[in-house]
Amino acid sequence: MTNALFEGVLNEYAPMYDAAVITAEGTRYWRHPCANHANNGHSTTKLFVATAIGILCDRGALTPDTTIGSLFSDKEKGDSYDEGWDRVTVRDALRHKTGIETVPYGVDDDDSAPLIGDDYLGYVLSLKIMHDPGTFYRYSDAAYYLLCRVIAKVSGQTADVFLKENVFEPLSFRQWAMAKCPQGHPIGGGGFFARADDVAKLGYVYACNGEFDKKKIISKEWIDAAMAQDFACTRFHDTDIYLKTGARGQCVAFSRERPSAAAWHGCAAPDDEGKRNDRLLLSYQRFLDETFGKR
Repeated sequence: MTNALFEGVLNEYAPMYDAAVITAEGTRYWRHPCANHANNGHSTTKLFVATAIGILCDRGALTPDTTIGSLFSDKEKGDSYDEGWDRVTVRDALRHKTGIETVPYGVDDDDSAPLIGDDYLGYVLSLKIMHDPGTFYRYSDAAYYLLCRVIAKVSGQTADVFLKENVFEPLSFRQWAMAKCPQGHPIGGGGFFARADDVAKLGYVYACNGEFDKKKIISKEWIDAAMAQDFACTRFHDTDIYLKTGARGQCVAFSRERPSAAAWHGCAAPDDEGKRNDRLLLSYQRFLDETFGKR
């Protein structure tokens, strides 16, 4: 197997924790000798949350057009509930188009904790819907916390338990953990700790139309929708690579045209994380070119 991706990783040696690539030939994994095995994927967590939503949609328990307000009781909504949420759909939350403007970067952000309090759901649902849902983009970790609560409401399991049974165990994940709110629900927008060689497995599921090692995880139809509508899944420039990045240089990426996946955890300064991911994604592209041939 070509070394193109790993040469790219090694060129970024100091800020990298670990990296992995998967093809039909198998998995290659690299870890900095001083790093933990399981590391924070930050916003790559969103791809896992979106996958859980997709599994529920596949089962008919939910649709992308289900409205957020219809899922929660008046008590859960709280006294400060903004009725605009009655018009926000699951699809809007997946696409960061709920219509909210003012949100903390992450609902678990230390500086925001005194404002949010212990009731994260009540806080998010008190945020004012300032634009027609589906029309205004504002990236928000809060939207994915809300999706975790949707998963719990529909499945009867907290999102981490649902993912454990339907993704992590079928894919034989090893060390993993999810940061949670004071009420025991994953924060959704970040805080998923895992090994890069396990995270890459979800990318490989997407690369292989929903399957991994002959196990069906999610439908091809959901993957098509995720790629077309940016459900935590964005195209890398004009390549055949789709990806979800995270703060500090995290990434899970995949190609369906040349079935493979890659993932890495980095430690980059805020002003360099995007550039670092771009460099590593270009290394992944070279890996695809060398392994499968140029498109």
